[in-house]
Amino acid sequence: MLDDDQIPPINWDALRHTYVIANGKGGVGKTTLASNLAGLVAADGASVLLIDVNGQGNVGRDLGYRNTATDDEGEALYEALRTGAPLKPVSGIRPNLDVVIGGLHIGAAPDMLAATYRMQQHRQALALAICLAPIADRYDLVVIDSAPENPPLQQLALSAARWMIAPTRSDKASINDGLGSISRQFQLVRRSVNPALALLGVVLFGSGSASKQIHRNARQWVAEELGADAFLFDTIVRYSEAVGQDARSHGRLEHELEMAAANNPKFWDLRSGRAASGTIVSATSASVAEDLATLAREILTRAAEQDAA
Repeated sequence: MLDDDQIPPINWDALRHTYVIANGKGGVGKTTLASNLAGLVAADGASVLLIDVNGQGNVGRDLGYRNTATDDEGEALYEALRTGAPLKPVSGIRPNLDVVIGGLHIGAAPDMLAATYRMQQHRQALALAICLAPIADRYDLVVIDSAPENPPLQQLALSAARWMIAPTRSDKASINDGLGSISRQFQLVRRSVNPALALLGVVLFGSGSASKQIHRNARQWVAEELGADAFLFDTIVRYSEAVGQDARSHGRLEHELEMAAANNPKFWDLRSGRAASGTIVSATSASVAEDLATLAREILTRAAEQDAA
């Protein structure tokens, strides 16, 4: 039960299409999944909002606006959280895709909220939900990228969401440490401020497509950590270091890299000097883009089925 007296009313129905991508540790594909899920759905014609609740601001690297005039390093989001005003997304990052920018300022948000709403823990946790709910109905989908290893920022993101998706690497440490940590935050938020929050599923990220025994082990470890393996998505996102490097260096999503790879220069043009090698994009991007597109369909289908049930 909420016992804070000064929590503004929240339209929880407006948040029913809000997904948070969360894990207790970094390096498990969390931001990549958030950016690509948002970008793929937007490219399909839906109206999408992507919120970067992360002091690293890596969504900006995925989408190519980092260190540009667009990048306020999370200052607008910080001010919205401080005042309780509706979020003001940056429009036109991609067609149909608006972004609430994260970065350096967001790392200071928990201390600011603790000072502003002293002794009001529920009000602190619900700060993002309060700012998001007034604008959420403008969008068909809202995706939140949460911070790893930062429980107060994780609680902000989880408290504003309907669905949680947890990407993980396939090793036991990632599953036990990462999933174990975010599971504790998930249970705390459900119990205290957001009983509508539900775990939609766990994604094996950055794993070899032929690693059947590794996948069986990972499924067993997920089941041990969460009590059942039914949460694991069927789609596994394959590993490609080259695609990851291309995405961040070019500021493009994986399906955008796939299209760029089709325009790679021919070998003879490189040999003759008519094309620059710097324009080459890894052809592996096609398989990773396919995995992410399949996963996006599985995510939205599972959410729709669970809502209907």
